[in-house]
Amino acid sequence: MAVVSVFQSIKDLLPTLSESQARIAKVVIEDPSRVLQMNITEFARMSNTSPSTIVELCKKLGFSGFKTFKISIAQEINLLQTMRPDPSRIGRITKDYFGFVFSELRESIQLINEEQIKGAAEEILRSRVVDILAYGFDGIAGKDLFLKLKELGFQVNFFDNPFLQSISASQLGFDGCAVAISSSHSSTDLLDSINYSKKSGARVLAIASPASKIAQACDILLPTYVKTEVLSEGGFLTRYLQLFVVDLLVLKMLELDQERLTQRYKDFEQILAYKRRGDKGVF
Repeated sequence: MAVVSVFQSIKDLLPTLSESQARIAKVVIEDPSRVLQMNITEFARMSNTSPSTIVELCKKLGFSGFKTFKISIAQEINLLQTMRPDPSRIGRITKDYFGFVFSELRESIQLINEEQIKGAAEEILRSRVVDILAYGFDGIAGKDLFLKLKELGFQVNFFDNPFLQSISASQLGFDGCAVAISSSHSSTDLLDSINYSKKSGARVLAIASPASKIAQACDILLPTYVKTEVLSEGGFLTRYLQLFVVDLLVLKMLELDQERLTQRYKDFEQILAYKRRGDKGVF
């Protein structure tokens, strides 16, 4: 499975592209198959740009030229087409959504190895405080990890406000760590919080695409990548994958530090049982 993605690279750079480069990117997104059938001169004419502008964009996206750019497009054409809704494709997925999810996630999970999970679990276990960095659809997995760590007695923070996340991250220090969860590939707010975390001396774990800027900025990566999304920003497949990785991470923590975490969970159960009683009496 390709790791470096035209789709991801375009998403990373789209806000910074010039008007002519953005036109080229738009053509690639809207009709990648057509791009494959053209030489650079034909593509320049169709996108109302110039061959030099196309080459410039290719290099900005990390490719040596138009030829290697087209090769990558051919490898990822299914993923690129998910940048725009396709009712017929969505209809096919709907008929066997379970099979679609299972097939995609089975391939994606193979990216994560035992050593990565263990390293991430050990990092959280040694930390005095954990900050979870996530927004939007990624916040579902963020909230899930927050609740699981709270149950196990960790001092953990999770703010859905980018400003508060950055403030909290800047205060982590050497005995803290941050867990960044992202499917957006280049969230400026998330990268800011990651940088504040690292500047404070904290280590950063990431549940993110291996080709993203978030992956490049973290210390330990748990790679999550789906070949075919339902919608590019729809939070469908990535949500399942992120939740699966969160579960793997917490289970590994329980395995590595059984005695301490078992006792913490018993304490949590006692509080839960007390809060559930109708007649609480004296604590």
